[in-house]
Amino acid sequence: MKGIWVIIKSITSFIQGLGTMTLGLLVLLAVMLYFGATAPKPAPKVPDGAVLVLWPEGQVVEQVELPDPLETLLPEYNRKPAQTSIHDITAALKRGKNDDRIAGLALLTDSLSGIAPSHLHAIAAAIRDFKSTGKKVYALSTSYNQSSYMLAAEADKVYMNPYGNVIMTGYGSYPMYFRSMLDKIGATVNVFRVGTYKSAVEPFLRDDMSPAAKEANIAFLGNLWDQYKISVETARGHEAGTLQKAIEATAANLRIADGDFGTLAVNSGFIDELASRNVWRSALTEEFGQNSSGDSFKQIHYQTYLAATDNGKSSRNKIAVITAQGPIIMGEGSVTVAAAETLVGYIREARTNTNTAAIVLRVDSGGGSAFASELIRQELVTAQEQGIKVIASMGPVAASGGYWIAATADEIWAAPATITGSIGIFGVIPTYENTLDKLGLHTDGVGTTPLAGAFDITRPLSDMTKDIIQQSIESGYSQFLSLVAKGRDMTIEDVDKIAQGRVWAGTTAKELGLVDHLGGFDEAVKSAANAAGVEDYDVVFYRDQPNEFDQMIADILNSTIGTDALKSFGNSGFDPVMEKVGELKKTAEFLTTLNDPAGRYVVCLVCKVK
Repeated sequence: MKGIWVIIKSITSFIQGLGTMTLGLLVLLAVMLYFGATAPKPAPKVPDGAVLVLWPEGQVVEQVELPDPLETLLPEYNRKPAQTSIHDITAALKRGKNDDRIAGLALLTDSLSGIAPSHLHAIAAAIRDFKSTGKKVYALSTSYNQSSYMLAAEADKVYMNPYGNVIMTGYGSYPMYFRSMLDKIGATVNVFRVGTYKSAVEPFLRDDMSPAAKEANIAFLGNLWDQYKISVETARGHEAGTLQKAIEATAANLRIADGDFGTLAVNSGFIDELASRNVWRSALTEEFGQNSSGDSFKQIHYQTYLAATDNGKSSRNKIAVITAQGPIIMGEGSVTVAAAETLVGYIREARTNTNTAAIVLRVDSGGGSAFASELIRQELVTAQEQGIKVIASMGPVAASGGYWIAATADEIWAAPATITGSIGIFGVIPTYENTLDKLGLHTDGVGTTPLAGAFDITRPLSDMTKDIIQQSIESGYSQFLSLVAKGRDMTIEDVDKIAQGRVWAGTTAKELGLVDHLGGFDEAVKSAANAAGVEDYDVVFYRDQPNEFDQMIADILNSTIGTDALKSFGNSGFDPVMEKVGELKKTAEFLTTLNDPAGRYVVCLVCKVK
């Protein structure tokens, strides 16, 4: 019997030892992975005579959302659309322009799924600047939509697959209207607004776009479309009006090309050569030489190039960039929303940093909560009161709340294709007493004051409640006009004439005095440095940071940056049906973010063009 207990004890000790050893091995492995991920890594090398590969993926945005390390590890479960930073693209082109190791540029846009007009113009201008040194640019995509073709037009030679096409349709704005749906479910939508052109509430009131909204929208869309046509026609050496005529004659010209879109693109002067990947890969290999593996031309991906050319030098003077991207909401949030508490925290951090020379407010937002917008603006004013210059740089959209937060900056810069204005305010409160009635449900009761239960969505709004809300909306509009008048050095009456919720393109906004200068992000940063009286400075982007664990996992999974881009192509994953579903999902998500305490919103819902 004693022998059995000895055997059992030995087995138990063995199992315990095995467990201890396994745990020890796991700890040792974790330590090795950590130090392997965090150890200094040699910067990638730039091959002499390499072609810089510009291959943006997904949506081009101001700030890229931080990836989830587990989604990186298990990409089959990652359903987030890819994103590319506009600042990474322009920085790579700027560095590559004067780098003797970079011999040319290859542009691929097959994976590009969304980009705003002002970002398009910024990249096109950077490509033109790159070409100014005599370096060749080649566009190599299989097909081109309207956005990607504007970039391709800047190339010295535009290749396209024989089965590809070039699709250009012009700009349009087609919001969804749901008045009839609301009627069918018995919802009562109480709308409070100020501004003739404040069309953000029209989807609740109508099934179509009002004449006033059409008048305003066709004006700014026409301005943007004129800018697009001038850019493409100038880049391709076409006469003015060529692009419009080609689009209007698409059906007739396609018939001449026997229904072949590739032939149509060549006949129209949009494409230089129809070629498969092997053809243009061989052509670039012959011109620039082979890569190290001998299966493509000598190249370096733009993200790898950025890592290779980061010199790590630092200046004491900092230009702090605070980015307001997405809907303006109360509370905290990631870079996908302009959350008031988050942005206020960044501004406070910047203004209390003794190295901050100036603040650049970079805006890409169609607005949201009026209260949240004012909180952000107030913190910027506090920075100004400290003597820190605040320069607003408007990106793709800076409308409604996006204009509110910029209105009192020391200077406002906008791109010619920026969508801005929409100075107006509204409130929407739906009630569902009729919906519940259809279901046989009713509410009733008593209250101690006329306002008891005033905002209960199961009951209709009383006349007193409606009066209170409308007064609040009108007061909010007056506040909006006042701060714009103060910031722009205009009278309230003059601001009102160009406000009323109307949307403007950047060029028109400059003429009206809503912005001071036309220019991009770089020009705004230079202006901020000049205003601060500094010549040597670093640009610091304030944004959310990954926690240490996430960063460790990301470092492990992304131990190398970039790829030999042109060995093969992945599927861009573009699906027009899923794109529309995605748009509806984004609209629903946007509506759920509207969290203004007073129910007052400064939003532009027609500011997205396509």
